[in-house]
Amino acid sequence: MTNTIDAGAVEQRALTLEVEGIAFPAVLALPPGPLAGAVLLIPGSLFSDADGDYPAWNMRPHVYAHLARQLAAAGWASLRYAKPGPGTGSEVIDADAAVAHRRFATRVTVARAALERMREELASAGLPTPRIVLAGHSEGAVVAFLLARDAPAVDGVVSLAGPSVGLIGIMREQAGDVVPGGDPAEALANFDAAIAHVRRGEAIPPALIGLPGTMMLGNVDAAAWAYIREVDAVDPAAEAARVPRPVLLVQGGSDASVREHHARRIAEARGQRPTETAFFPELQHFFKPVPPGTPPMQAFGLEGETDPRVVAAIDAWARQLPPR
Repeated sequence: MTNTIDAGAVEQRALTLEVEGIAFPAVLALPPGPLAGAVLLIPGSLFSDADGDYPAWNMRPHVYAHLARQLAAAGWASLRYAKPGPGTGSEVIDADAAVAHRRFATRVTVARAALERMREELASAGLPTPRIVLAGHSEGAVVAFLLARDAPAVDGVVSLAGPSVGLIGIMREQAGDVVPGGDPAEALANFDAAIAHVRRGEAIPPALIGLPGTMMLGNVDAAAWAYIREVDAVDPAAEAARVPRPVLLVQGGSDASVREHHARRIAEARGQRPTETAFFPELQHFFKPVPPGTPPMQAFGLEGETDPRVVAAIDAWARQLPPR
């Protein structure tokens, strides 16, 4: 179904995507004038709504809504969508089919359906679309790399804070961030000991839970570990290297979740394939400026406007893509 939820310079149409037994809220944002192109915004990990907020954790960076509005101001249509989970507005309509969403591969299925819906909506509105770009945030960048391998008529891929290693590797980096006075080597050793059980499909022994480096691991259930193992089996740098289309890597230097070196590693992995980078030293994972001295957890939860330089970089890069 389709209905208009916001009038004004940027038209936003509320949509519903139905994929594998789940209905997802989505929003198509349209600029007032001719289109430079269209961008599919692919969300990252955790339970986010279509705007890029995390109601289950009372975190509201609003990142995808900000990006969509800024893209529209620059002449780009976009489609953003929610993920399954509490507070995101997603609804199970077929419980048996919805089991598919416990697998990482289904994230690519959802993104493919969203891409097709965006094409259909733009075509039905009579809006010529010279370029189509996939823009994946964090884990969504990995989804974008996978989708770009066989998605027809996609002209470029943007990695927004995309990782270069599997999910467990990202978790390991974060495990080394210990409280002042703690021992990072001890934290990493504890994490590695616990993860060795996870890799074998075993439960983590209680004695390894709650130590430096494993504080959060006790909150992960067996189904979530199965999903994490599947995500971790994908090598993002290798998948990025297989993408034949131009790639833009956008990265914040104050991102404690996916750190700056990941963008550099992906760029190196791509070799001679067309790749550009946009680095912003003071921006965090949701592209908010981090005031000096802000603790990492507080920096992660910053609200406010997503820095407009990110969309400016996307716009400048994407307009160089040859129109179809």
